[in-house]
Amino acid sequence: MKTNLHHIMNTCVTLAFTLIIILFFSIYNQDESVFSDENCIRLPILMYHCILKDPNRANKFTVSPQTFKDDLMYLKENGYETLFISDIINCLEGEEAFPEKPILITLDDGYYNNYEYVYPILKELDMKAIISTVGSYTDDYSKSMDLNPNYAYMTWDIINEIGHSGYIEIQNHSYNLHSMNNRNGILRKKGENKETYRKLIVDDIIKNQDRLKENSNINALAFTYPFGCLNSETEDIMKELGFSATLSCYEGINYISKPEDLFGLKRFNRPSGISTEEFMKKIFDKNN
Repeated sequence: MKTNLHHIMNTCVTLAFTLIIILFFSIYNQDESVFSDENCIRLPILMYHCILKDPNRANKFTVSPQTFKDDLMYLKENGYETLFISDIINCLEGEEAFPEKPILITLDDGYYNNYEYVYPILKELDMKAIISTVGSYTDDYSKSMDLNPNYAYMTWDIINEIGHSGYIEIQNHSYNLHSMNNRNGILRKKGENKETYRKLIVDDIIKNQDRLKENSNINALAFTYPFGCLNSETEDIMKELGFSATLSCYEGINYISKPEDLFGLKRFNRPSGISTEEFMKKIFDKNN
């Protein structure tokens, strides 16, 4: 009797172990979609800065107009559809349907060369991009009108033009906090009074928000963190200020299923020195 009981117990253990192994391998070998909510949208975001023709100026944050165009043509030829932040919000609210392959093209800082080179390419290819502007830079160059593509920033007149063109959406990149200054963007300094810090950050961001509204009738829906620096404290501030999304500089693919997923969005920085195919392979690798 004891022998039979022992045999039965061993059989049960073996069976249970076998079922676990089968379950593990069946899950492991399935498509990656089983690991994510079936309602999640896979959203890659590309990040650009300066767009300049001079090859001597190419670096980690500067690419040529031809490289930018090649990237966009690759996306278009492979069925990707460029969207605005407002499009993403509308899709999440059920007002629009997500395209099969959505993607965001973002450009930080508001360089004048974005107007000189990016804007015409977007119109030519009928594609969209998001430009995040720094208010103090815009104020300065609106006064000086020194519009050199190598270093200048866009004016309010330009922002007004492109921001209502249907090709570019303008977002908030702070008024005057695009500087390290021992703060790392908008992060709180060590030992800094919380209330003082909060007032400084809020006043700066609202100032840029107001300047965008006053000069270009634009209500920015997203805040793009200077240098990509963020934490839970800054995210809470952005939500309280009414932003619907924030953009970081962390790399990775975003998976979107609800409005809260639009905070701390990851992006892939586009450096010079690699081909469009190499860059895109990095982004669309299924392991991302």
